[in-house]
Amino acid sequence: MSVFRSAAGRLRLGATALAGAVTLAVAAQSPAFATDAASADISRLSTVFNTPASLQGWSQHAVPGFSEKWRAPRIENGRLVLEPTSSGWFEDMQAGHLYRTVEGNFVVTVKLRVEGTRAQLPQTLFSLAGVFLRVPREGLTAATWQPGRENWMFFSVGTAYPAGTPQFEVKTTFNSLSTLKISSAAPIYDGGRTRDVELRIARQGELFSLLHRVEGQAEFTLLEQFIRPDLPQRLNVGLTAYADWGSAAPIYPDFPRYNTQAPAMNGDLVARIERIDFRRLTVDRFPVASFDVSSSFMPEVSQRRVDDLIRR
Repeated sequence: MSVFRSAAGRLRLGATALAGAVTLAVAAQSPAFATDAASADISRLSTVFNTPASLQGWSQHAVPGFSEKWRAPRIENGRLVLEPTSSGWFEDMQAGHLYRTVEGNFVVTVKLRVEGTRAQLPQTLFSLAGVFLRVPREGLTAATWQPGRENWMFFSVGTAYPAGTPQFEVKTTFNSLSTLKISSAAPIYDGGRTRDVELRIARQGELFSLLHRVEGQAEFTLLEQFIRPDLPQRLNVGLTAYADWGSAAPIYPDFPRYNTQAPAMNGDLVARIERIDFRRLTVDRFPVASFDVSSSFMPEVSQRRVDDLIRR
């Protein structure tokens, strides 16, 4: 029996420029985070994936009529194991996603290890796993699907381009237009030993900060920030894993074909997730994105924000 919550007999369904690079024109701002749900304690959503029962309460992204893009998630040796088939999140192309629904501001932190199936690192293009945030599209089916309506963001680790190189990938997607950035993740794989890494995304209103901490480091390091005033207060927040863009690329941009047909089974990635933690912030929103406290007009508040994100 599946441990995932379902609705009507099926799993419940369940961006866009680099900050400073592109300004988005949006018709309306996100609603203020004024509901009880937006301020409620979310630490209860945190999960240590050490038994099959730990998957209870998690939902899996599944669109009726779309093919699954990973093998069934499982618990093995005290960790959640994700093994994607040939797949990717890009524009209107969809892949695997496990999630909780979160309202308001939050910090989500995932501790994981990403390896190839036959080597320390995956050897296929864009094979990564990590944190994924997506605007819900409830009730979506293959028959009702329309292009240009995907809005999400992720922060992942593995190999992007060229394949076999240790890298982070961050991607933000606004109305199915995706912008990505690739950065080195060499310290995670130095010396022939794969280390655990923590990936973190913090939401403070329209500002999303992406940070990481490699095993043995005392503090998190800021990698990127995005301004997404279009995103609603309610998001699906959790995990993704995808692999082997080389097999999916020939189908692009035939999105209906990609999303519905059985994927190639060339995925060369195994992600092992120890835990995922959810919490609220100590500074919910502050109109200074910079981590340079000396440049802030309220340095004490800025310092609290920085401490909250890099030290907790």
